[in-house]
Amino acid sequence: MVAERFGGGLETGPRGRLLCWVVLDRLHADQSSSPFWQARFDPDPDEMLRVLDSSLPAVNLAALDDPENEELLLECVADSVGAARYYQDPDALDLALADPRIQAALAPVATRIAAAAKWWSDPVDPLKQVYVDKREDGSIRPPVFSGARVVLEAWRNKTTGPGRRHRGQWVGGPWWSTPVSFFTVEDAKRYGEPLPWVAGTTRSRPGLGAVELLLEEDSFGAPAALCWPVRVRMPVRAFEIDNPDDWMELVERYGVDVTGKRIAHWSLATGLDRRWVIPDWLAVAEDYEVVHLTVNGYLTTSGRALAVDTGSSTFLAGWNPDMSYWLSDVLEAAGSPTLWVSEEHHPERRWRLADESAP
Repeated sequence: MVAERFGGGLETGPRGRLLCWVVLDRLHADQSSSPFWQARFDPDPDEMLRVLDSSLPAVNLAALDDPENEELLLECVADSVGAARYYQDPDALDLALADPRIQAALAPVATRIAAAAKWWSDPVDPLKQVYVDKREDGSIRPPVFSGARVVLEAWRNKTTGPGRRHRGQWVGGPWWSTPVSFFTVEDAKRYGEPLPWVAGTTRSRPGLGAVELLLEEDSFGAPAALCWPVRVRMPVRAFEIDNPDDWMELVERYGVDVTGKRIAHWSLATGLDRRWVIPDWLAVAEDYEVVHLTVNGYLTTSGRALAVDTGSSTFLAGWNPDMSYWLSDVLEAAGSPTLWVSEEHHPERRWRLADESAP
């Protein structure tokens, strides 16, 4: 049984803490010389505490209450998501922000952000789900959502069991805890086209074809993407992850040992050399058709080593905020897609509809 509970505000998770710091930077009165921006380049907890004490009065947190600033707030989340690196040593800024004094100082900021983010804990909305297709071959082929169980069986086989060592050190292997399994050339020959897969979707938002366009861990920076509206063909059972305790419940009910295949990366990312446990998605699929990670769940849980017992921990990595993974074949395309173009280097926005005029 999992005795300890881990709930708390955005400041309790590494992605949530960085979000708070980015918001303070973006809302500081002096955008030409923000002390919050400067502190990111040589992060020192003592100096960052001094910046918080001296510069917080110059931050207009009241701007968060304006619904028109949702895009700005999501841009701040995108900065935090883009800094996730759970396959190597942690970022120096993440380490500095983990100082308990800074965490406590950021708590009021986290509370203001959470109050402004009205939908970040909303459950999966079957009527607003969008699949993001970043294929670059120019084709517009409707996605076919099939073979989820085949993928989960492959995931189970490739995720459990011993890892590989080289000169006594653990090496390589996957680093994510999502129900995704990548197929080899041999797999492709075996299954043919279309390959089986577990679909991931996010909701649409005003001015944004899909949340995943903006909020994506380990992004490859595609220049364009098709956003396909999808429908759910039948009633589904959904498991919602809105905080660390929800993730721990999945681990408690369906946990599987993945130490051999995960320790190489997660021991670097966390500094912990121990047994690692995550949900067995094949078992979860017996009870739920979809698992949804809310934005709040991501910010409070992702990248946070959570103790299962004395010698074991769990780790949520590789997810995107608001991502729903469909563990059964219940989705189908529901209309024509919209084409979105990356504006990554634009100072105010990162994606626009292809038929919109560039701002």
